[in-house]
Amino acid sequence: MKNSLQLPFTTLVSTLSFVISPPAVRAETRGDFNRNCERRLLGPHYEGRLVPVETEAHETLIEAEPLIFVHGMSGSVKNFAHLIPAVPKFMEYHLFYFAYDDMHRSLKRSALELAESILEMHAPRVTIVAHSMGGLVTREALNILSQKYPTEYLPEVHVIAVDSPWHGGSSRNCEIKGSHLDNFVELFLPAAVADMRTCSDFFKSLYHVPWPQKFSMTLFFAEEGNQTWDYTETPLKEIPQKIADYISKGKPVTGNLYELYFWDALRTSSQYSYFEVSLHSLQKENPLSADIVLKELQTYFPRLPGNHSDVLAPHPDRKTDLPRYLEQIL
Repeated sequence: MKNSLQLPFTTLVSTLSFVISPPAVRAETRGDFNRNCERRLLGPHYEGRLVPVETEAHETLIEAEPLIFVHGMSGSVKNFAHLIPAVPKFMEYHLFYFAYDDMHRSLKRSALELAESILEMHAPRVTIVAHSMGGLVTREALNILSQKYPTEYLPEVHVIAVDSPWHGGSSRNCEIKGSHLDNFVELFLPAAVADMRTCSDFFKSLYHVPWPQKFSMTLFFAEEGNQTWDYTETPLKEIPQKIADYISKGKPVTGNLYELYFWDALRTSSQYSYFEVSLHSLQKENPLSADIVLKELQTYFPRLPGNHSDVLAPHPDRKTDLPRYLEQIL
């Protein structure tokens, strides 16, 4: 049986400046991908880079608008194996996959590599579908582009982030962050794991970089599982009431880091302005309550069928799922 990494090389977009062109990921091999395959797709110095995703229908779409898939921690292109064939609209795009070391490389370093890859495409518009931690890496990539380059040199970028942990990861030992003991412990943590700590330097600046209007991010969540929290789950259950107080009383949203970071993600999303307008309209009829806000959150920030992993897959037994949403918004 032919190894997926020994398939013929595909033609890359001419403006991509990889030192060594990675082999394409073909449709029939995505489901068999593993971590060893992922590592061999990295650059010569294990840097992250874009890899073309081939299907028979895409081989003639080299000039089409690029769409990039970005996986989360311990992920690979296999995470998107069921999503890609379930979204006919993908056939209109030139598909890429961002292969990166999601464990041992810092999130900022991976984000820099993604940012550079986006620029090297010289495309006027780029769409990104990011899952889990991939949403954080992608957000930081847009931060880097916003800080380093004039707006006129940047493409229009729309990110669709699926079940990303905007609240951060573990808060364990955050009370001793910066101490000698904590610094010693971090020496033994993989770089990405250290960055995923809620009190990490990575999260401190993640939401405070202004974006140009040509950047946008849409947020979706999974209905099941607790790997990533949303506004219905216990650690963030006070968010609806706090948003009600913010809209109706002008009371700033306060709380722990989980709540503050999640709130930052909501208010900087592409959906937020519509969400807020709806709440202002509703409060003209009745005082805002947590229940009203929760209902609007579910409308504007949908929770889709599945858990953290299979939220990317089709759910034919449900009226809507991620593939059907993507068909509507792409």
